[in-house]
Amino acid sequence: MADANFEMIDTEAQLAPLLAYLNQQPPLTLALDTEFVRTRTYYAHLGLLQIYDGVTCYLIDPLSLDMQPLWQALAKHHWVLHAFSEDLEIIQRLSGQFGLSVFDTQVGAAFLGHGISLGYQRFIDTELGIQLDKGESRTDWLARPLRASQLDYAALDVIYLLPAYLKIKQQLEQLDRYDAALEESARLAAQKQQANKSEDAYKEIKNAWKLNPQQLAVLKVLSDWRMKQAMSRDLAINNVVHGDNLWALARYQPSNMEQLQQLNLPAQELRIHGHRLLKLVHQAKQLTASDYPQAIKRIVDYPDYKQKIQALKLVVTKVAEESGLPEDVLSSKKVLNQYLAWLWKMQPSATKLPLLLTGWRQPLFASHVAQEA
Repeated sequence: MADANFEMIDTEAQLAPLLAYLNQQPPLTLALDTEFVRTRTYYAHLGLLQIYDGVTCYLIDPLSLDMQPLWQALAKHHWVLHAFSEDLEIIQRLSGQFGLSVFDTQVGAAFLGHGISLGYQRFIDTELGIQLDKGESRTDWLARPLRASQLDYAALDVIYLLPAYLKIKQQLEQLDRYDAALEESARLAAQKQQANKSEDAYKEIKNAWKLNPQQLAVLKVLSDWRMKQAMSRDLAINNVVHGDNLWALARYQPSNMEQLQQLNLPAQELRIHGHRLLKLVHQAKQLTASDYPQAIKRIVDYPDYKQKIQALKLVVTKVAEESGLPEDVLSSKKVLNQYLAWLWKMQPSATKLPLLLTGWRQPLFASHVAQEA
């Protein structure tokens, strides 16, 4: 892999000219990427930030700098990233703000029929005919000093991203799909700005739907505690107590250590959290029925589910044929399930329209799904 040209910024003096440039320029389109480490931790830890404006590539060392002025300056510009989910998660936690617009080239490529999960290496090969070496992808980005090969790898993640973006932007505009891809990117970015609520964590536990409301009340207390522990101690959530073990605690509700040991939790979980888990179970058992969560009714358990989901899949196929858009871009099974949940008032408090009937999808699907209602 050829050496990349970049400016390494790891002092405040080096950062100052970049801040002045970003603060004085009218909105630019910037290619961004992050390199991070997430090993047995709840949060990803930023090790490097890459920026490319079409002329200069900047590699920013967040371990050496006060990053807040840079985040504020970057928010004045438009961002382009590839597969931005984890990048935006990190940026949201560190700064709480994104660019004027945020475009995901993975989303853009999907609108061109390249699949919904095209990796960066294949994306650059497809659009620019350049084959990238991904040998440094498992680098410890928190280690210092970083090797020259690591810095080259990081720089090329944005140096090639911007021209590839400009190429697919032109293709999308020719097909009248760019605005929809930008809107879809904005929707996904907005999801990253919504805080995870610990009180809803129990709904993500595998097989929670099998529990009755009283058992769900116990699971809710346990899951809320586990998420707060994971966040405060920066531990991967299953490294606090595994989700399967929380389910077993909610199902069987042990009242003493002997009963708890019969659930076969790992020795480390018992040693560290055993007494706390028993107290939490006891606490949850004191709740009254009015405080229990509602039973979880799965959409797949509705009597007409199989018939309706098949009919909706046919609608997606028809819309794909009419619009020329790929089926996996138009909808997913999750999106169809969300529509059915709204249609059948499975979530009566949800007043928002389902995704299938909003934004760029609305004119494509509205008449079709009305016939299936």
